[in-house]
Amino acid sequence: ESFGFEDCFVALLLAAAFSGFVTSFLVAPVERVKVMMQAQQNSLYANELECIQAVLETEGFSGLFSRGLGPTLAREIPSYAIYFVVYGVLMQTSQAQNLGTVAPLVCGAISGCACWIPVYPIDVVKTLVQNTEGGAATSSIEVARQLYEDEGIGAFYNGLTPKMLRASVNHAVTFYIYALVMDALV
Repeated sequence: ESFGFEDCFVALLLAAAFSGFVTSFLVAPVERVKVMMQAQQNSLYANELECIQAVLETEGFSGLFSRGLGPTLAREIPSYAIYFVVYGVLMQTSQAQNLGTVAPLVCGAISGCACWIPVYPIDVVKTLVQNTEGGAATSSIEVARQLYEDEGIGAFYNGLTPKMLRASVNHAVTFYIYALVMDALV
């Protein structure tokens, strides 16, 4: 029995989503430290190791590895699924074939933006959840509710334009280099 388009699509979707699931556990603690370092006032931490030490002392292992994990999973799983599926589908179109060697640049840029737009509000909430130290973690739902009450729906999209610019360049180059290397190896 042949492996049809639907089977390939489902396999791609599942593989991409599972990749997002796995990377969430690696990304969450790194982003926690990054967010805390970026938001610190009065140079609270001299370096990343001091920041990690402070989190471990006040919140323990779970504070480093699980604060913000829920929204990270909620962001990464659909984002990876969208990213790879959109790229895969776009690269199969006649328009991509017509673009030739620049197709990975264009399709990569589009897929990079496509994967961020639906999950960007989750990323905003994740950042707010992770930008705290000590005490009980505020739930993502409560953070989202408070953000909406205080600033309205627009607050969930603050910074989207620079994110789209970065995503388009980053993912265009990623898939372009990937295509170059694959062509050289195969």
